[in-house]
Amino acid sequence: MQLRRVFPVVGFAALAVAIACSDSSSTAPTAGPLANVAASGQSDTGKTPPGNPTGPTTPPDTGSPIRGSNDPRLLGGTVVGMGPAGDTANYQKIAGATVVLSSPGDTASGTPDKELARTTSAADGSFSFGTFKIGVYAVTVTPPAGSPFKSAHWAFLIDTYSPEKINLSVWLGRK
Repeated sequence: MQLRRVFPVVGFAALAVAIACSDSSSTAPTAGPLANVAASGQSDTGKTPPGNPTGPTTPPDTGSPIRGSNDPRLLGGTVVGMGPAGDTANYQKIAGATVVLSSPGDTASGTPDKELARTTSAADGSFSFGTFKIGVYAVTVTPPAGSPFKSAHWAFLIDTYSPEKINLSVWLGRK
C-alpha cells in the first residue's frame, strides 16, 4: 500500500525537476560571425550564409577565401614500372617511355583523341610537357619496346583550383 502513495510523489518530483531544468531561452549567439549559422541552422559548409548573398565564400575550417586561377599549369611527371607480382614494392623508373598528351576524343561520335604534345621519359623516368591551360586532357604512356610493362591511358582535368605544377606520375603494371 505504501508503494501506491510513493509513485505519485516520485512522478510529481520528476516532472518538477524536468520543468526547472528546462531552458526556454535561446543559447544562440546574438552577434558575431556565428549569429546567422545558429539562427538558420546552417552548418559550416563553406557556403555563403543566408542574408549575405554576395559575401566571401570560404572553404570549411580554413578561414581564407577560395581563389582560383586561370593561369596555365606546368605539366610533368615520372614514369614508374611496378615490380613483379610477388614484389610490387620493387619499382623502377622507366627511361625511354613515350608520353603523349592529347585532348580526349568522343567514343560516342567516333572522334579520336587529338595529340597536343609528345615527349620521351629521361633516364630518371621524368618528363615534362610545358604549360597548358584549363581543360580536359588525356595522357598515354607507352613503355620502350621489349619492356615487361603495359601501356597506360587515362584522362584528367585541369581546373581553376589545380596547383601551379601538376605531377602526372604514371605507374605501369606488368604484362
